[in-house]
Amino acid sequence: MAASNVILCGICDAQHTSNVADYWCPECDEGLCSTCKNHHGVSKASRQHGIISIDDYKKLPDEICKVEQNCREHDRKFQMFCPRHDQLCCLICISENHKECTGMYPIDEVIKSSRTSTLFDSLEKSLQDIEENIERVVKDREANLVEIKQHHLKSMNNIKDSRQKINSRLDELEKHMIDNLNSTETQLKLKIDTLLNKLSEKKNEIEILKTNLVSVKQHGSDLQAFIGSKMLEKDVAEELKYVKNISKDDGFSQLGLKCQIDDKIIDILSNITGFGSIKIEKSKSSIVIGVGHEKQAQFFTAVPPRSKSIDDITASLIGEFSVRGKKYSSCIAGLSVFPDGRMIIAVYNKKRLVVVHSDGTLDCEIPLSPLQPFDVTCIDDKTVAVTTLQIDKLVIVDMNNKQVTNTIKTGTCRGLTYRHGQLFYCEKRKGIQAINISNNKVITIVEDDTIKTDWSYITTSGENIYYTGSGSTVKCYSIRGEKRWEYKDESILSNPTGISVDQQGIVYVISNKSVVLISADGKNSRTLLTAKDGIPVSLGIRLHTNKLNIVSFTGQVLQFNIA
Repeated sequence: MAASNVILCGICDAQHTSNVADYWCPECDEGLCSTCKNHHGVSKASRQHGIISIDDYKKLPDEICKVEQNCREHDRKFQMFCPRHDQLCCLICISENHKECTGMYPIDEVIKSSRTSTLFDSLEKSLQDIEENIERVVKDREANLVEIKQHHLKSMNNIKDSRQKINSRLDELEKHMIDNLNSTETQLKLKIDTLLNKLSEKKNEIEILKTNLVSVKQHGSDLQAFIGSKMLEKDVAEELKYVKNISKDDGFSQLGLKCQIDDKIIDILSNITGFGSIKIEKSKSSIVIGVGHEKQAQFFTAVPPRSKSIDDITASLIGEFSVRGKKYSSCIAGLSVFPDGRMIIAVYNKKRLVVVHSDGTLDCEIPLSPLQPFDVTCIDDKTVAVTTLQIDKLVIVDMNNKQVTNTIKTGTCRGLTYRHGQLFYCEKRKGIQAINISNNKVITIVEDDTIKTDWSYITTSGENIYYTGSGSTVKCYSIRGEKRWEYKDESILSNPTGISVDQQGIVYVISNKSVVLISADGKNSRTLLTAKDGIPVSLGIRLHTNKLNIVSFTGQVLQFNIA
């Protein structure tokens, strides 16, 4: 039933009495006046029903209000949820259409966790990412309009200066040139205005989705919250798809005007056929569209997964290769892994990045001379960020054209990692810094003057930052700079360097010739791998799915399966 201006009490209505409803029972799917609400609350059949005020009910989206409690086909109450078909099922549905389905959940258990599931958080984050990306594109396109106007004015001055040097015969050519210029500017402006109009519409759509999401989460019944989140997930997926494809829009390209005066214009005796030409300059936009993470398969589970203990983890060697030798000897300081499993390695004394496949075969090399790359992190499958030695700056590198596309001035930055549009790095004698790559703004997250070594590395997981400090410490802070914990044990940690974190929050740290595990709360640790397992003096360590990649200073790469 959709919300209307006046909703009557269903119980009174059944008794041919008209009383305005003050409350709504989603499970009974009817309104209740104050008197009937009291009877409803003490009845054994309905005392556990979640009652909401009629005002809160009216705030729910119409689609959520229309969610039915019973199977439309069999007129039976929903009993189970099938994750395979993403459907609610009654008992007859199960016997007819879901005999082969496994992993089905009782609906009463599923909806208990609907409000606290990761799906709501994921949807909220996706909407936030979409909104942020649209804002960045709008600002960038508006700046491009200003730039085009400046190009236009500069071209106009150039045209008029040249026009003063020639005779009246050029009047006609001048008019033709200016018309062409204005026409081209209009064409460019139309492209960008069209995109801006689309983005403005999208922003309105996103606001509606955000409002609906908050309403469902705060005011919907458990079942409405569950169904509503699934419905909103589809809408959000469409908006994500749109944002990811913005770069294909013609108005997204960096547009410009170029005015070129014909050399023959200085010779008034020559046969002049044109005043010049107007060209559209098109280049890749400097902004990077980032929606945080790709859509992940998420569903509600009746029982949360058991947290893994550091004592449960085992590692088995599955691969080993080397990128050392005369070409890369004693020169590796940083490691990162692309989503497809390729590794990118910073080779600082050869002033280049080296990309290898998981079997060790070479994919490509990217020279960065005169820069000496120290650490590297993947922004996406086509873009990486790199910190540098000797020069206090980091750079953004386009993997397709193998060129530096952005340079950001920093302090003495070393370990580097990427998270949701920001680069986090360790700065010597200062602490943990964060850079917003959309505007190059730098902020201090953690003030820590104990970072005195060149070999401090950093990673993030969820809302936390993890980094190796001086001496024998590993520290964990929130992304807002709140200290979570600090671990120090010289008997097991010795000058820790490379660091990575799994989905359970367990920290993997390179310590001399060993790999040390630290529990998610920072209270316990144990050695997972030692020199007896072939661990060399290493710097880089990265988890990718269930694979642990370790690279040594001299170029030896070990791959372990983590179970």
